[in-house]
This record gives sequence, structure tokens and C-alpha cells, in this order.
Amino acid sequence: MYEEQEKDSMDTVEKSVKAAKAIQNATHKGTLFSMIQCGGNPYGMMVTIWQNRSIIKKIAAVFIALPILFLLMLPSVIFDDITANPEIPILNHDATVLQNIKSAELEIWSILKQSHDAVIVEIDAEIANLSENEKGVVIDEYAAMNSFQSGLLLSQYSISKEYTEINIADFILTVSAFQEQLFSYTVSYSERTNEEGEVSIVYEYTVTYAGNDFFVDTIFQLNEEREQIAAYYAENLMTYLYGSQYQSNAGASVSAEVLRYEEWIRKYAEQYGISEYFHLICAIMMAESGGRVADVMQSSECPYNTKYPNKPNAIDDPEYSIDCGVHYLADCLQSAGALSPADTGKISLALQGYNFGNGYISWALQNYGGYTEANALEFSEMMKKKMGWNTYGNPRYVQDVLKYIVPVGNGKWGSPFVGKNWLTAVTSEFGNRIDPINGQAGAYHTGLDIAYPTGTPINAVGDGVVLVAAETNNGYGKHIEIDHGNGVITLYGHCNALFVAEGQRVVKGQVIGEVGTTGRVTGPHLHIEFIVNGVKENPRDFIEV
Repeated sequence: MYEEQEKDSMDTVEKSVKAAKAIQNATHKGTLFSMIQCGGNPYGMMVTIWQNRSIIKKIAAVFIALPILFLLMLPSVIFDDITANPEIPILNHDATVLQNIKSAELEIWSILKQSHDAVIVEIDAEIANLSENEKGVVIDEYAAMNSFQSGLLLSQYSISKEYTEINIADFILTVSAFQEQLFSYTVSYSERTNEEGEVSIVYEYTVTYAGNDFFVDTIFQLNEEREQIAAYYAENLMTYLYGSQYQSNAGASVSAEVLRYEEWIRKYAEQYGISEYFHLICAIMMAESGGRVADVMQSSECPYNTKYPNKPNAIDDPEYSIDCGVHYLADCLQSAGALSPADTGKISLALQGYNFGNGYISWALQNYGGYTEANALEFSEMMKKKMGWNTYGNPRYVQDVLKYIVPVGNGKWGSPFVGKNWLTAVTSEFGNRIDPINGQAGAYHTGLDIAYPTGTPINAVGDGVVLVAAETNNGYGKHIEIDHGNGVITLYGHCNALFVAEGQRVVKGQVIGEVGTTGRVTGPHLHIEFIVNGVKENPRDFIEV
């Protein structure tokens, strides 16, 4: 019985997905759902369906499987209140669709980040009041803020409302009302005795996230049936917008719509001297438009656009959009000092500059020595106030682009997290930074911090012999050092557990330990270093995904 019900559900989803694709094809012809222009009246929809019955016949076999609220939810969520904007050409402008979905995603991310940061402030205040023989350790698996899917949240919200009540502003207000409850923390403690017999108390502050169940049960108050329907909506929404359920935190693929512009991408990449950045350009196009609108690089506002108005989506020639976008990207890469596609730290700076413009690259270099997600958010807030705007750019643009990149390594070095796209989990770059514990500027970070939950396996990035596998009080906590020969040593710090011993030979990809919070940390992560002939180099120049 259960298997039959499950099969029926999967059949429904499959049919719904096919329907969504068919509807998208139909709406691109500029006819289906024109009833929204008359105010979104459901009776108008019936008239329009009859007027366009030749199109409807093509999808009639699967149309009935698509939950009708999804059809109403789509224009309502994407274009705000449908009753307030009857003249909008609904569903015929993918760029507007994507822009509004991204705006909603950034709003939710901002709410989550504010809730998360407020909890960290509380924890820091408690740690500051500890006595000399007490130590505070923060276990924060959510620092990277990659734990939510906007499509699913939008769908859960939509199923909780009448279709006339659905709009982005209400969605944001609904979630904002619960902001203080989204993140919290627990405290536990243990006693530790050092070699001198001195006893200290260690307090562990563990950050917790309310999670999807909180949205379902408390914020949107859905029963199991409506929760499942919301999951179907999310699948349909992603299929309608992207052609597949590709929305994820990492490891997504560049679409066929983007790759059809390969000839022009390579042409202008060569013209502007960045031929080796072909895959990066494809990732940018994927993040900007998915290759589905004329202004594929969303470059109408860049300084090289002299043919069209400098406003969003003004370019209607894909080749010209690529020309302007690639030219501007070349400038950004040069300003950031990027030397190769392996120089991901500088590439991150260039990417955020491509999105922000207005001198972000020089500002970040002058004030922080490079890109961080934190200073991207700071710049966005600064420019919002300066310009008097509600939003400014996308502070998470780097993550949105890099999730489409699977770098090709140099053949020798592997990944410290095999099978994971660690590019989206970097929390602190190599080089100058503000000390995360004491807040002092000018601190020099000698490695790369990659945040994953405690217990995540760590892989050796190359063959070698273990020099150190121990816990020390030098800040690294439990850590491993591997000698790879030719003057190269790698270090893996803050481990939770060590699976190798000194003198042991290891091979590339071997699990050598687990991510942890030992040593001088603010949350679980791997601190990895590359020491070449005694000099600490940027790990990004070596390791691969």
C-alpha cells in the first residue's frame, strides 16, 4: 500500500514537472496566463484557457496534475501582489522573475544572518565575563549561512495563504516576526586538567538553527499534506525558472542555455585577454541569467554599455551583453590582481567587484586586504545608505557564482574534502584580516579556514609522511603536519579527532582526521596551511575541489 502511494506521489511530481516545462514554453509565446493582466481573476483564466485551447491541448495530458495554487502562486510571489500590478506582463520576462526571486532570497538570508549574528554577540558577551580559569569555545556550524533554500520557503509560505494574499512584502514580514527565534544556543561545560595539575573549566556554546520544521510548524503552520504540496511547488518553481531543480548550495551545473553561447564567450575572452577564465565566465552567466534572457551577462549597467540604456535588462543582444560583460570582468580581474583561475582569493574579490562596481575592489583592498563575505555585506550596507536604496548588489555573489565552478587542479594536489565543493564553505582567507577572537585589525592569517560541521572527514591533499599528529597549545589544537617532499609541508588544524600517527605514510585522499573546534577557534572548521621551503603560501594556489 505504502509503495503504491509513494509511486502515485512520484508520478504526480513527474507529471507536474512536465507540466511546468510545458507551461513555460507556452508562456514564452506570450499568450498563456494573459488573464493576470486583467487583475488575476480566476474566471478570466477560464476564458483565456478557452481562447488558447490549441496551446492547452498540447499540455492537457499533464496539466491536471499540477496543483492549481502553484499557477496562482507563481505570478503572485514573483511579481508581488497580483491585484496591485495588473499591467505587468506576467510570466513573459524571465529576467524579472529571477531578479525578484533573488531579492527574496537575499532578504531571507539577511534575516537569518541578523538572527545568527545576534546570538554570536550574546555568546561573546558571556565569554568576556568568564574568569581566568574559565574558557569559552563556540561551536557554530552555521557560520557560512548555507542552510536554507529560498524556493522551498517561498513555496511553504504560498501554500499557507490565499492566493490574493501572496506577495513578497508579506512573506518577508511573516518571517521577520520570528527572527529572534531562528537561532539560539546551548551551553555545556567540562573540567580539564593540564600537565601542571591546574584545573580549568571549558564552556561550549553550541549555536542551533530552528530549521525547516520550525518554518513548517510555527511560522507557516502547515500540516503534513500541505507540507508535501509545498515540496511539490518548490520542485515546480525550480523547474519553471531553471529547467531543473538545480537550486542547491554547491556543486550545481552550468546549463545548456549558457553553453550555447560558448563561441561568443571564447571569442570575447580571447579578445580581452582572459581566455583561461572561460569556465568562470560561464558560471557568472549562470548566476546572472541562466542564459535565458537577452542580457545574458546582466551587463547593461556596466561602463562598457554604450548602445543601450544603463538600466537592468536593457540589452536585447546576447552577443553585445557578453562583449560588455567579459570586458568588464577582465578589468575586475586585473584590478583584483588575479594571476590565474587557481587564484580563487583574488577571483573572489574580482567577482564581488563585478557585482558591486563603484570601487568595491579598491575599497576592500585598502581596508581589508581583499575580499570577505563580511566586508561585502558592509560595503552593501554602506552603499545602501549612501544611495538611499533599499538594496545594493548581492553580498553573496561570490558564493552564487562559485557553486557552478568545479576547478581542475594541477594534477598533484587533491582536495581536503573529497566530493565537496569547499569553495562555498571558506570563512577566512589567507592574508591580512581582522582577528576573529580579539577584533584587532592587521592580523595575518597563515592559512585558509573551511567551515564544515564537527566530525566531517578531512582528506590528505597529497602523498607524504606524517611529521606531527598531536594536540598542542600553540593555537592549532589537535593538528596534523604532513611532509610531501620537495620542501612542501601541509598542516591541518583544529581537528576533532586524529586518525594518523607520526611517521605514518599517507596517500592523497586518505582520511586523516575530522573537523573540530580544538585550539583557538570560534567554530568548527579546518585551518589548512601550505608551507613551501619554510614560507607559508596561500592554499588556494595548490588544493582543488
